[in-house]
Amino acid sequence: MRPLRHRALSALITVVTGAMSALAVGAPARADDPDVTAPVGRYQLDFTKLWDGQSATLTALEVSDDVTAQADIRQYIDWGDGDFSYLDGDEKSERHQFYNPGTYTVTVRLTDRAGNSSSGVFAGTAAVTVVRMPGTFKIAKKEVYVGDPAIVTLAGIPSDVTKVRVWWGDGTDTTVSRTTTQVKHYYTSQTSWYVRVMLTNAAGEAYGQEIGPINTPFDEIPPQISLTRPKKPTYVSSWRTVGGKVYDRGRGTTAVGTAFIQQRGSSWYYYTGKKWIKAKTLNQALSKARTITVRPTAKNTWQVKIKGLKKGTLYAFYAAVDKDGNQSEAKVKKQKLTR
Repeated sequence: MRPLRHRALSALITVVTGAMSALAVGAPARADDPDVTAPVGRYQLDFTKLWDGQSATLTALEVSDDVTAQADIRQYIDWGDGDFSYLDGDEKSERHQFYNPGTYTVTVRLTDRAGNSSSGVFAGTAAVTVVRMPGTFKIAKKEVYVGDPAIVTLAGIPSDVTKVRVWWGDGTDTTVSRTTTQVKHYYTSQTSWYVRVMLTNAAGEAYGQEIGPINTPFDEIPPQISLTRPKKPTYVSSWRTVGGKVYDRGRGTTAVGTAFIQQRGSSWYYYTGKKWIKAKTLNQALSKARTITVRPTAKNTWQVKIKGLKKGTLYAFYAAVDKDGNQSEAKVKKQKLTR
């Protein structure tokens, strides 16, 4: 009887395991619930009032989805000015520069892996207002000779400005405080330079204002000089001070050079700046006469005092030179002194 009982038990086990196998094979698999919930996101802009050329940063405060991991949620940013960008993966922020004045509404569209999408919400306003950078900036002179200062005046700068930068167009710039009213620059070559002024506040540096070109020619025009004839030209006393005027269309006259010789009878004399010395010949008088250099006044006049002048024929030589080394025509004035 034992063998029968053993065979019966084996048959029972076979039936049970077979039924279980059939159940496992024939039972339909339970499908997962479909993902129909869109992701959500909350965002914030650091600046919503800008000058042209400044930037705003969009920061994702919260991003989540019931199924899709945050790193797999795509965040499409429309900046409202025709540009767009994305926040992908673990990116938390995106920066954007606005160039033109206007009001731009920023939007974010979130999409999960199942294709569900929604619009992000903003903590605060989503509108960015851009205006022209303030301030009044002028070029003092549109044409400045190389070597002379180009000057830009600054006014109307807001109190929140932390830095003022003047870009001179030649690869250099000057940074000053907002209370500065005038900035100087010296150009070293001849051309036209386009100058721009840029202000910086908490939102960064603005694109700036282009305030026009500065032309910087070389001064190649020589000065002109004249000698003033005294009212009593034959009087010795009238020539104890010799003077005249200078004129320069360029950077200005920097010096006047004079020299004096005199013929007394058949003898020649030259002036050293302090006294007259007798020369052996005319040529010696010409070569020995000292060049006396004086600076013109602010009114473009010049004068030289002569000591020890006597009767005879005076020869006054004079010429001018400007700041760039251009020299006027050398002139000579001949005058007989009889009284």
